[in-house]
Amino acid sequence: MTPDVPTGPADASLDALATGAVRAPLGARELIVATGADRVRFLHGIVTGNVAGAPVGGGCRSVLLTPKGHIVADMWIFIRREEIWIVVAPGVAATLAPALARYAIMDDFAAAPRAEFASFGLFGPAAGERLAAAGIDAGDLAARPALSHTDVDVPGAGRLWLVRAHELGSDGFWLAGDPAAVAAADARLAAAGVANLGPALAEAARIAAVEPKEGAEITSDYFPMEVGLDGAIDYQKGCYLGQEPIVRIRDRGHTNWRLVGLEIDDPRDPAAHDAIESDVKPKAGRVTSAARLPSGRGVALALLHVSVPEGSVVRVKHGDDLIPARVRAVG
Repeated sequence: MTPDVPTGPADASLDALATGAVRAPLGARELIVATGADRVRFLHGIVTGNVAGAPVGGGCRSVLLTPKGHIVADMWIFIRREEIWIVVAPGVAATLAPALARYAIMDDFAAAPRAEFASFGLFGPAAGERLAAAGIDAGDLAARPALSHTDVDVPGAGRLWLVRAHELGSDGFWLAGDPAAVAAADARLAAAGVANLGPALAEAARIAAVEPKEGAEITSDYFPMEVGLDGAIDYQKGCYLGQEPIVRIRDRGHTNWRLVGLEIDDPRDPAAHDAIESDVKPKAGRVTSAARLPSGRGVALALLHVSVPEGSVVRVKHGDDLIPARVRAVG
């Protein structure tokens, strides 16, 4: 089982995320290691991202699709000198690794989950400073593009994998790799005074930032551009699995759904799967995630029909209640 990091009490606030730096959970993500001489060419040919265009030390967000263009798995792909590392949501690696390998009929390609892998996030405008204060040298990583990555030494604990990332609405880093090195880095940051943002606040920050999560917003029911993953599609590359329906949707400019954020001033809380009504469209969509910020304001993510405009008020059907909500942001 993936170790649960970061450790210690959940003592960070969203103010600390906005103005300083916090340690934050990444949800027990998993790692697939891809090898073989054809690994770059093969992956580039079946997923949506520009794998071949990513340099060693770089990466790309990507999606594996069905032939009809629906989502099989969301993934972060990282190019290393001898391997490709693919980071996925919890519970995905064991099925995705053999699924990828099955497409490699005549290719020198193999993929396998790595059992010993842990990770957590360090996010906020002071994240780079906090790394340095903890004795972890990130070099020029903070100035490099998102999903750039490097291996660094953690004094007394071995090698750590650092990734330049943007999550929870803020820039920062993933700290990942061998569980012992990750735990040592977490302890160093805690000793340097970096507070721990607990899972509930991290989830609220994710929802407020309109960031989709696999299993909640990202499911096989939708096309990637409907759930906020348009940036994971390289429209300039050649063929990949599911490309034809994706390009057809792009050229016709038509999708049925879009990911939006909802603002909820009502004291009642909606829940995932609650139906949404609107004056424009009675069956307007559904809530996918919901949380309440420390300020008391409710936030939610929803898959909403494209006919319902930004700024409009919709009604969330929660049991016998109708909870008013405002469409805050269009994904």
